[in-house]
Amino acid sequence: MKALFVISTLRAGGAERVCALIASKFSEYHDVTLVKFDTDTPFYELNDRVNLINLANGVSERGTIGNLKKRLGKIFTLRNMIKKGEYDAVISFLDSTNLLVIASAFGLKTPVIISEHTSFDAPKKTIFKILKRVLYPYADALSVLTKSDARRYERFCKNVRVIHNPNFSRNDDKIELKKENLIIFAGRLNVLKNCEMFVRVAARLRRNGYEFAVAGEGDQKSELENLSKKLGANVRFYGNLADIGELYAKAKILLSCSKFEGLGNTLIEAVGFDCARIATKTSGAKELIKHEFDGFLCEIDDEKTMSETVLSLMQNEQKRIEICQNAKLRLNDFSLQNIYEQWLCLLKLGGVKTVE
Repeated sequence: MKALFVISTLRAGGAERVCALIASKFSEYHDVTLVKFDTDTPFYELNDRVNLINLANGVSERGTIGNLKKRLGKIFTLRNMIKKGEYDAVISFLDSTNLLVIASAFGLKTPVIISEHTSFDAPKKTIFKILKRVLYPYADALSVLTKSDARRYERFCKNVRVIHNPNFSRNDDKIELKKENLIIFAGRLNVLKNCEMFVRVAARLRRNGYEFAVAGEGDQKSELENLSKKLGANVRFYGNLADIGELYAKAKILLSCSKFEGLGNTLIEAVGFDCARIATKTSGAKELIKHEFDGFLCEIDDEKTMSETVLSLMQNEQKRIEICQNAKLRLNDFSLQNIYEQWLCLLKLGGVKTVE
């Protein structure tokens, strides 16, 4: 099979990491080209067999007219690639790119498979919501991250299937788990990820002998650092970590504080490192955690309940270990091979005839 993967960038984001991993896995058995719109070096490693193309159309804001020209340029460039490349399938990641790819392939015979990586309920500009309603029905198949999202998209899209993200950090390298009294947050530092809640929990529990650390970058970083100092939380901010495994290996607890979350890659990858998971009740977290069995759920922005839950695990190491052991029961569900096979099924469902 000859497949074209399309994504805007390959920076340090969850969907970008999934794209890099899935494209690399496909390249072990198929002819894979991956196209992105900037010229930056990928943050995540790609298999050498992946043919990476930087279209250099740009991803920055250029004003109303500039953005229109930029998007039209991407559409025409992609359309030419699809027509000339004789691809068996085009696989797109993230909503804005999905829209561009559907428009680019309109009227062509190449099956288009699109992939959603944010919650259906996440705030979006009205124009994006309208365009998705208009264009998504033309995609041949759609992958989503949760059953909740699948029910929403099935109202106007065909061949919708839930495919979870693969486990990025299975600890196959057998990193030694040297647990410390450490609680971590990993993710982009923006409003939706709600790292502010993590800082406030850290401030509430600062006298309990635990340290708190954040891995990630974002436009809220300076604001969060200032808040940490103001509240006396003493949170350490590491920035983006190419290999977050070493941090997981030390941490006893992971907090996910998102207001909206497609799935939550950190909630998957923490399992292999015996990190107990405490998360807000996003659609993704509810898909991954059975409350009080393999993790804990609390309401959005409920820092009091989250703090109380963290404190209970601080004081009961046996319970924390039990939670981590229960979480491992589902690890195989997120194996790369398992997820790859689900992608093959989705491609077949979308009319790709050369999948093996």
